Amino acid sequence: MPREPEVSEVFKTLSGAGFILQIDDPRLATYYMMHPELSVADGRRWAAEHVEVINDSLRAIPREKVRFHTCYSIDVGPRIHEMDLKDIVDILLKINAGAYSFEAANPRHEHEYPVFEGVKLPADKILIPGVISHTTNLVEHPELIAERILRFAKIVGRENVIAGADCGFAASALRFNDTHPSVAWLKFAALAEGARLASGELWN
Repeated sequence: MPREPEVSEVFKTLSGAGFILQIDDPRLATYYMMHPELSVADGRRWAAEHVEVINDSLRAIPREKVRFHTCYSIDVGPRIHEMDLKDIVDILLKINAGAYSFEAANPRHEHEYPVFEGVKLPADKILIPGVISHTTNLVEHPELIAERILRFAKIVGRENVIAGADCGFAASALRFNDTHPSVAWLKFAALAEGARLASGELWN
């Protein structure tokens, strides 16, 4: 029976073929959410151990070939037990990736962008903040999207920001869409227009 390849071997093969590898990891920030009876310190301890395993899997891949996405799952609910970005950002930035994708548009996390005023973004690393949300069927206005992009660009530099979505619009390809495809496409169109507006202001 042939040996199953290790995760790191699969990652190395994909990277070697010229792909940028995106690690989608809703677990990093949700351990605390799933165990609200624990302390923030407990959540941080678990996350730090989690990052060690991730980095071991990525050990043979140049970090500029890796994007890391963390979120609080696809859940469209109260979301009152989610970990604050300020409590996990330092651990997140220890992941050997060139870019970090995270939730920044939904009402539980949009206020958190000032965290990066006190956290130095490592050289040659990029932020991919969510500027459209998967938790609402409302289509964000392009001017609001541009404002969200500008917030981050003014803190970490315009070259270090890529506009993204908070998360995917369905939990998996095997189940119903959490957001109707027609709405998702409208959101992406708004994202493109908002990015155009922000780029016009940033590069004048």
